[in-house]
Amino acid sequence: MNVYHMTELAAKLGLHPGLFLTREHGERAYAVLREQLEQLSEDEALLLVFPPEQLVDGSFADETVIRLGEELTDNQLGNRAILLQGLTADSITNIEAVIGFKRLKLGFLAVEADGSWRVIGHLDPTLLEVLTLLAEREHLTAPALSAMLDLAINTASNRLKRLFDRRLVRREYEVSAKGLQYYYFFWD
Repeated sequence: MNVYHMTELAAKLGLHPGLFLTREHGERAYAVLREQLEQLSEDEALLLVFPPEQLVDGSFADETVIRLGEELTDNQLGNRAILLQGLTADSITNIEAVIGFKRLKLGFLAVEADGSWRVIGHLDPTLLEVLTLLAEREHLTAPALSAMLDLAINTASNRLKRLFDRRLVRREYEVSAKGLQYYYFFWD
């Protein structure tokens, strides 16, 4: 996983290190963050580490994190992801307000150094259940999930794929005599 400290972005753009405000600054930040994402290999995540006591307003979030999240889920940036770390409660509220206002089915994985995590934004409870199971295990396959939750294999497969399509998990595959098998992993 690649780490990008948002204080570095603030210095590059001449912003106060803890204030990520305005649509104009967000547009400039978007270009920097998109470049960081494009430099990643496929199946890698960019961890955006926010400084303590920061504030991300809705306009800045809309032009950066949310815009990139939409592009990721539209598969414009390949199998890459953005993870968030260190956001204050106010910043989370602002990001979730924009997601709600725009009625997006968009969620971001917020991970902390202590191993705790949460989803910021929208995630169906059935998908959250699967994401929680995945976070507790090394990996999951559709047949394993099907057996664990007593689901039809199609339902299990669809839930895992929906998490992958939202870039909340990563996916690998292998081809065997039985065919193609996908393995889903929680981001490390």
